[in-house]
Amino acid sequence: MSGRVVYAVDDLGAAAELAALGIDTVEIEPPPDEDLLRRSVAAARGVGLGVTLRLSSDRILGPAVVDHVVQWLAGFALDGVRLDGPPAPVPLGEFAAAVGDLSDHLGRPLTLAESGRFLVPAEGGVLGTLDSVSAWLWGNGEPAPDPAVPLAPPPPGAVATLTGLRDVAATLLLTAPLTPLLSAADDVPPATLRALTALRRAHPDLAVTRPEPTRPIRRGAEVITMRRGALVVAANIGVTPARVGLHGVPRSVLFTTGPGVSLTHTSVDLPPESAAVIACCRFDQP
Repeated sequence: MSGRVVYAVDDLGAAAELAALGIDTVEIEPPPDEDLLRRSVAAARGVGLGVTLRLSSDRILGPAVVDHVVQWLAGFALDGVRLDGPPAPVPLGEFAAAVGDLSDHLGRPLTLAESGRFLVPAEGGVLGTLDSVSAWLWGNGEPAPDPAVPLAPPPPGAVATLTGLRDVAATLLLTAPLTPLLSAADDVPPATLRALTALRRAHPDLAVTRPEPTRPIRRGAEVITMRRGALVVAANIGVTPARVGLHGVPRSVLFTTGPGVSLTHTSVDLPPESAAVIACCRFDQP
């Protein structure tokens, strides 16, 4: 699951549509019986999707339950588990060790996440949601979007809703150094989602989940830039046009949230509440 595009669903009736949008993995809650779980996994696998389970943390009440979850991972060919909610009342180190050992035994990657962070693999980084990125847009700018950041009100002078910034937030979520976790409630337009997942496949640097200390996310009052390999993601969250420096020489625009984006020698001009992904031919620093 780490580095893949994950979509939380209540059922797998739309599995084929999600696969067509470029989703890699679906996250489901355990169905009421094991036969239904087996059929659900088979349906997802049939269209090329991975499957992870979302479990409420308060259901993990002891070693016996942990053993049962590990058996599910092996017996139903699942890809991982995410614990959602308050901290689980079990030693997470032991849970992670059990999942890691099973991954080694099966010879395939498995994941264990607790809310917004990966425990297996240890270097898996964090999960991000559209709400966490939206909160970060209105906040004071942390090094990377943090799922624990509460939603803050917009700054004075900004549009009072996130509607105009929905595509901007989706662009940042799907290009940031984290694993994006989406759901139908996010209401990301299908065309936007399809374009961004295709971009991730064409440019694997966009799927790297670990931030690079030498390439920080630069956050100004109304503009954001994010270096991702040979690409730069630029966003203008203000209500007026902005010229955004790229710290390099742009070659082409690979994606935009709307019309009106243009390149200069070392920058990009962005309309209000917009984002773009730009390929550069060289940078000021490696």
